[in-house]
Amino acid sequence: MKDQIKLKYLNDHASLMNIECDRDGIIKEMNAYARKIAGDMTGKPFGNIVLDFTNTFNFEEVVKNGEQSRLLNVATQNNTPQTFYFRFFSTEDTIMALGELNHAELSDLETKLVRLNNELNNTSRQLQKTNSELKRLNELKNKFLGIAAHDLRNPIGLVISYADFLLEEAYDKLTDDERLMLERIQSSAEFMINLINDLLDVSRIESGKLELNLQAVDLVDLIKNNVELNQVLAEKKSITISFEHLEKIPPVKVDARKIEQVLNNLISNAVKFSHPGSSVKLDIFRDSKHVNVSVTDYGQGIPKEERPKLFKTFSRTSVQATGGERSTGLGLVIARNIIMGHGGDIWVESEVGKGSTFYFSIPLKK
Repeated sequence: MKDQIKLKYLNDHASLMNIECDRDGIIKEMNAYARKIAGDMTGKPFGNIVLDFTNTFNFEEVVKNGEQSRLLNVATQNNTPQTFYFRFFSTEDTIMALGELNHAELSDLETKLVRLNNELNNTSRQLQKTNSELKRLNELKNKFLGIAAHDLRNPIGLVISYADFLLEEAYDKLTDDERLMLERIQSSAEFMINLINDLLDVSRIESGKLELNLQAVDLVDLIKNNVELNQVLAEKKSITISFEHLEKIPPVKVDARKIEQVLNNLISNAVKFSHPGSSVKLDIFRDSKHVNVSVTDYGQGIPKEERPKLFKTFSRTSVQATGGERSTGLGLVIARNIIMGHGGDIWVESEVGKGSTFYFSIPLKK
């Protein structure tokens, strides 16, 4: 009776692989634990459950060694090798294979897992501390940029005003060199004002202070007005700007001033990087969920490997403006954040030597 109880425990409950094979190594029976580990391998060779990395496993050889313990890797059902110590016991027509877990390996694995978990917790705490410090420094940086930009804007605005006054009122009294110097002063000061305005926009965006005044706006009229404004600058390079729209576009809830900022950036960039005498084309079209606007130039195009730089702060491509115009490197970053703030997307398609098309989409419903 006691032997039957022991046998039932070994077959049904013990964490011990109990596998009965015939003399040829074909599995005849497996206890519950063995089936749980390796699956039901009844009728298959014992070697099928062994992961033989060195290709040296031989069933007859291990049986000859009788009760000598053999360390074997077992192919488990979850495809993870598991190491067992096996002993083989022979009778007239049966081979009993008994395998127990390599507890030393399990203990070592548990120790490693505990150590790795502690390291992960320490790294996580350090990362949280670093992120908190970076957030504080970023807030200080944005605060400094805001203060510096506001303090710089007034004196630079004064320089522009004086340069404009001298060029208008004293133009005939100035020598050619004096006029050239004043024009350079005026151009540089205007560039500085644009840079300051862009820095303020980036600072507000990074601080999470991009505020949108959403109202129903006729995008067609908005684009027409921007085309007219930019045409004046484009005429200096004999570039024509055209606007095409073939379908009726419903009013869309946007911040009109912010979308104008995006349009001005895309159109001025198209003019800046186009060859004199070429053209820039705008289009507006819709799909089921979005209104899409495109700005196409037929200029130099942007190398494929450089396009990821376009929407990164202060990142520039190798493409140079055709008229010596300067860029702050922030316009597309600001445009992207404005469009993303509207729940839309902005992207570019380009081919070197043929030109570029910048697209942005705005959801019809927000």
